[in-house]
Amino acid sequence: MKQWIGAVLGLVVLGLAIWGLKMIAGQVTLAEVIADVRNTPTHLIALAALSAAASYVVLVGYDWLATQHLGYRLTWPTLAAASFASFTMSHTLGVTVLTGGTVRYRIYTRVGVRAADIAMIILLCGWTFWLGIVAVAGLGLVISPDLATPFKDIAPSAERWAGALLLAGTLGYLALATWWRREFRLFNYRFHIPDGRETLLQIGIGAIDLAFAGGALYLLLPDMGAPGLLTFLTIYAVAMVTGALSHSPGGLGVFEGVILLLMPLAPKAGVLAALVMFRLIYTYIPFLLGLIVIAVMEWRALRARRRGVVAVSGAP
Repeated sequence: MKQWIGAVLGLVVLGLAIWGLKMIAGQVTLAEVIADVRNTPTHLIALAALSAAASYVVLVGYDWLATQHLGYRLTWPTLAAASFASFTMSHTLGVTVLTGGTVRYRIYTRVGVRAADIAMIILLCGWTFWLGIVAVAGLGLVISPDLATPFKDIAPSAERWAGALLLAGTLGYLALATWWRREFRLFNYRFHIPDGRETLLQIGIGAIDLAFAGGALYLLLPDMGAPGLLTFLTIYAVAMVTGALSHSPGGLGVFEGVILLLMPLAPKAGVLAALVMFRLIYTYIPFLLGLIVIAVMEWRALRARRRGVVAVSGAP
């Protein structure tokens, strides 16, 4: 039943996004978007690329936290390869469990991580992502002074209450993680949720990742009509969540539609140009690099098998 509800919700979100993009398409021409791309200063594109690269560096922290929590001490090259390859696949293709999860399984089983623990690593990485998004969105909704502009037609005067609820939920979970150290059991698999210190690290790493990723897009936006950075990061967080709910590959179309909807004062052609460049910088180029990383890892594994070398390290 839950799967059907999720699928229907995803189709509704995707349908609304397509409708919204179709409405916007009548206000913008392809020539205008191309002109805005060409007029974007080179140094801003370079800074956006650096910000996107920093986001992928921070993403390694997701896997580091998860493996540390489970008692593994893996090398940084292994963590970086697993993190980068899996996130680039899931960012582009969607269906994180199947795409990024398969990549993590291929890499981590070769260094002695159990299959059940790999499933938990995937779950913990996803939880770090959601904690960061909720914390940033809650903070932005509460303290951003100009947030009412993009949200006023959707939920007038409700943004601070929504932000307070998000922050209360984050703090409530932090308190639970700190003081409730109960062991959970799923069939024969036993585990604990991350403790208070680990949860703080999850929130911090997730928020920093969001800031760098959202910052890459923010640098590419037109100056006219763009909100403040904290406001935009909240908009970016909402777009990420909506894109994830749609189940479209990488949130394609849905993410863009939400960004356009929540930035009504910005020129549509300029925002679309920024989104095109952002997709290229943050999604598609890293995707190609991720394929290279996977190919290299598979080639090394094949060579090791041929030599009869079995490398098992890092088991708790």
